Amino acid sequence: MKKPYSLAMMVPVSGIVLLAATGGSSSGCATKVVTITNEAGPGTSSGTTSGTSGIGLGSSGTTSGTTSGTTSGTSGTSGTSGTSSGTSGACPSTDPIDATTLPWQPPYKTTGACTTTDLTNFVAYVDGQSDPTKWKAGITSASCKACVFGPDANPWHPFVEDGAGALKELNVGGCIAIASAKTSCGKAYQQWRDCYLEACSDCPDGDSSAFSKCVTAANKGACSKAFNDVVGPAGCGDATTAGDAETKCEGTKYVFEGPIKAQCIGGIP
Repeated sequence: MKKPYSLAMMVPVSGIVLLAATGGSSSGCATKVVTITNEAGPGTSSGTTSGTSGIGLGSSGTTSGTTSGTTSGTSGTSGTSGTSSGTSGACPSTDPIDATTLPWQPPYKTTGACTTTDLTNFVAYVDGQSDPTKWKAGITSASCKACVFGPDANPWHPFVEDGAGALKELNVGGCIAIASAKTSCGKAYQQWRDCYLEACSDCPDGDSSAFSKCVTAANKGACSKAFNDVVGPAGCGDATTAGDAETKCEGTKYVFEGPIKAQCIGGIP
């Protein structure tokens, strides 16, 4: 089961994502920059955005294991060597995930609620503020703040919050829906994205390479249907449409820039 999102910042690269995370309160699977290759992306876009340290929107990863050993021996003889045993969660999960059951709501949109200056200032604020619970303070405009952050209800804002006001989802699919002019495209994209986060929720904590490999493996296993649905008739319809939407939704630094532009500024064609 996908664990609650603790943080929310991602950068698009090569038609998929680059996830960045630092220490502190981060408990995500990846604690370093993770580049996921084009093989993992259903679209055809190619991004060149470089990642910076930030907080990753991902499932909290946990690794558990136990080691036990005993040494015993009689006087004058050496003891027997101890034994070790350990277990850890699967990375990725091998159980197929029905991504169509994952949450989705159409995007909230208020053109002109934010300005490009609001977004620039917010990006700068996030650069220096590692606690997502304080990110609202980075937007001083009341209309912009009300557009960027919203509850888990129909429709979804760029940042979706739970009942306690904690960040629950980054609505990348909303931007994809607007950029592609196809709600089904955004829905399939968001559900695929949440699928691989769920499949990889038990990656070893801090192992960037494992997470990157996990996403690629998940797209061929637990999330293969969700991966294919993005470009299928029930999603974007084809890889070109998906790829073009990905390109339009790319942020300069963080993936939330695309959703904010599309839903609150109006800068996505």
